[in-house]
Amino acid sequence: MTAADDLPPVEPSTGGGAVVLDAGDPTLLHLRGEVDLHAVETAGPDLDAGLRRVEVVDAGEVTFIDSMGLHCLITAAVAARERGVRVRLLRPSRPVVQMLEVTAMTDFFDVEA
Repeated sequence: MTAADDLPPVEPSTGGGAVVLDAGDPTLLHLRGEVDLHAVETAGPDLDAGLRRVEVVDAGEVTFIDSMGLHCLITAAVAARERGVRVRLLRPSRPVVQMLEVTAMTDFFDVEA
């Protein structure tokens, strides 16, 4: 049993927003469009708990990401490290890659093109 097993289940977001959690195993975080404060707030109250379970992030459809989007990625990466795993970042778009490079956060993730 891991620390992530102690967290409440996360219901998938149905709002069609830019930040969508799937409650599968491993938890998959879909990012698309503008991942900013509004998108994060729209994702709902279960987002924080869900981020602590994320192992895979699909970031191929991101057109813009700000510090709140980066915060989501870092929260997921830190929680994964505490569980002894690394977050896999799938198909990161150019804005995501640029944000990670500018903030020197690229090494926090296993990037898969």
